Amino acid sequence: MPPKRKSTDSAASGAKKSKGQATNPEVDMKTKRALNKRWAPVSVSRNADSEFRLRTRDPVKAFTYICLGRAPWNPKQNEDEKDEESIEQKKKDDAEADDTTTLEPASEHPGEKWIFTTAGIEKWIALKQSTIVRDPDNFGMYICNDFFGYAIMELVENLFVDFDEAAGDWKMQWAICEATALYFQTDDIMPMVGCEDGPTVKLMFMGFATMFLSMLATLERNGLFNLDSEAKNIGAIIGLFIRFMVEVSAYGIRWDRQCADIEAYAAKHGITIHGSNHPRYEKPPVETVGLPEATANSNDPWGWKKTLANLTENTRGRMGGDSKDITSWTPAERKKVAFDKKDPISRSMMTQIRDGGVMEMGG
Repeated sequence: MPPKRKSTDSAASGAKKSKGQATNPEVDMKTKRALNKRWAPVSVSRNADSEFRLRTRDPVKAFTYICLGRAPWNPKQNEDEKDEESIEQKKKDDAEADDTTTLEPASEHPGEKWIFTTAGIEKWIALKQSTIVRDPDNFGMYICNDFFGYAIMELVENLFVDFDEAAGDWKMQWAICEATALYFQTDDIMPMVGCEDGPTVKLMFMGFATMFLSMLATLERNGLFNLDSEAKNIGAIIGLFIRFMVEVSAYGIRWDRQCADIEAYAAKHGITIHGSNHPRYEKPPVETVGLPEATANSNDPWGWKKTLANLTENTRGRMGGDSKDITSWTPAERKKVAFDKKDPISRSMMTQIRDGGVMEMGG
């Protein structure tokens, strides 16, 4: 789970009031236009994005590094003996982090390796908030087989859109990669992994691999693979992407050379990879992997633009959005698929959502 925000921003059950677009005068016209382009007039996804934009408006605060205070994944249990090794390794990883440092400035804890930008953490929180409202089980509904899987696809498609819209702003693109890497360590992504539309699932994951390789090329092009780099957690994010790629390979996702290519950047620039201690991880054989020039193909050495075009075509031109965010539906639409044929979202809760709130269920 993402860390809880401190003090008055701590997570709460039910509908949580935030500085949403309906109540906060700081939401300027440019932000409103961006929100209107992608989101329904009323939805938690819209509010989560609005909150993210507000919290990252100050670039100094947004790109200050903070401590997570733990390794970002949970070990699998009761599957096989290797999982005992995973659990023990997780304890070691957590021991290298100090949970008392959670959300504290990384500059005050130079030994911490699980550090992330504030923007990356905020985007991760927004992803979690937007996941909750796409799960029919949270609303006592049955819609169709694999609805939640397709809903997660829609959610993470927004990351592709975010990344592309941030072109030219490497810090925001890096924050999006941080959030992606963190989200991929949770079980929230699994409904998509198990979705029956295998070709689309593979296309999506190949898209994320290409996105990250493009990010690494951008770092290289900007001279950010160095000891005093403004990107202070390259080894951690590389490790988290590799962990996820290893994890989903057990579900039939076959990677080409993307893992080796990602690791080649670390090897080329002497970056220590963190978190690659997955029980199924096998370090690739020592070999020279030819990486493209960072400026190749008009600064697009990994073909990100073509990949995005293929993804967009696969969605018939409708990437992301919130059509599967259940809070964006009309009461009649929700009643139709609810087990008791009643709207599972009360009028008072919808009022809070219209005022910029989000829904947070469970612990």
